[in-house]
Amino acid sequence: MNKIAFPLIACLALASSAFAGQEVKESKDYKTPAEPCFKDQELQLDIFGTWTEANNNNQNSNGFGGGLGANYFFIKYLGVGVDGNVYDGGHHAVADFTGRLIVRFPIEMGSFCIAPYAFGGGGLSFDDTTVGTWHAGGGLEWRATHKIGVFTEGRYTWGGNDVNATQVRAGVRIVF
Repeated sequence: MNKIAFPLIACLALASSAFAGQEVKESKDYKTPAEPCFKDQELQLDIFGTWTEANNNNQNSNGFGGGLGANYFFIKYLGVGVDGNVYDGGHHAVADFTGRLIVRFPIEMGSFCIAPYAFGGGGLSFDDTTVGTWHAGGGLEWRATHKIGVFTEGRYTWGGNDVNATQVRAGVRIVF
């Protein structure tokens, strides 16, 4: 009997240690890190409306218009963009095509995501003649979701043949 009892007691003692300790529960407090609203290597497409105010001796008059743009951010804070805009210049339509360097300053507080930004660049303006232009400005983007933003910006454009103008843009930004 001793030959069976001793191994049986030893097995029961070892098996009882398997039930020792505390029960492991899955923690509900752990959350996966949130995806940032503004990412590195981000491609954006813009659709916008414009109001252009002709300044100084500009041969064109004030007018409404609209356009399309594309931006690419190499890092979270620095990117490049191109855009085309057409507006009613009074006697005829005026088209602007520009390129720009963009510096943005993202602010992410939970699900509230905004990014003020500044930019500068150059381009061409087409009406009766073709004129080289420079521009500088700034704006603010609010991300409604990680893929859709709403933005507004202002820019001042200057160049030859008195094409100085102030432009306000507002639109939707689609992020890829």
